[in-house]
Amino acid sequence: MEKLISGKVLEITGTLMEGVTGTNLNELVLRAIEVYNRYRSPEATAKLVRIEKDNFVIEFEGAFCLGCGVRDYFEDFICELEDLSSNFRVKIKKVEPADPQSFRVKYVVKGAISYEEALFREFLQERGLSFKEYLASNACTKDVVKFHFRTWLFERKIEK
Repeated sequence: MEKLISGKVLEITGTLMEGVTGTNLNELVLRAIEVYNRYRSPEATAKLVRIEKDNFVIEFEGAFCLGCGVRDYFEDFICELEDLSSNFRVKIKKVEPADPQSFRVKYVVKGAISYEEALFREFLQERGLSFKEYLASNACTKDVVKFHFRTWLFERKIEK
C-alpha cells in the first residue's frame, strides 16, 4: 500500500498500526514530523520513510549541530511524538548514516505507558506543563514536582 504525502510516495507495509486506545500511529507520526520540521528545519529535517507493524523509519537530513550531539535530534522526535499522544512509548532501535548529512533512524513502538506514568502526565498537563519540560528541568525542580505529584495522588485518592 502506498500513500502520497507532499508530492512523495510513502511506503506503508503491513497493517496500519493502531495505538493502544485506537489512536492512529500513522497520523501521529506524520503530525510529529510536521511539528518537528517547523521548529528544527533547515538545521534538521525529518521525513517518513516507512511504517511497519511495530516500527517506523525516519530519515533526518541537514547540517546538524555536532556540538549538540546528533542523537539529540533523533530523541527530540520522540518527545514531539509523545507530546501528541501518551498512549505508547517509542524507542530508538537503530541509527544508520544514509548520506554525509543524513541518517535513517528506526524507531520501535514499545507499547502502552504505565498507569502511574499516565497519571503523572495528567498531573503535569493540569498544571500547564509538558513531559518534555519536566525532563528538561534540573534535579531540584524534578524533586519538587514529584513531591507535589505524590500530594496530588493522595488528595485524589481521598476525593474518591
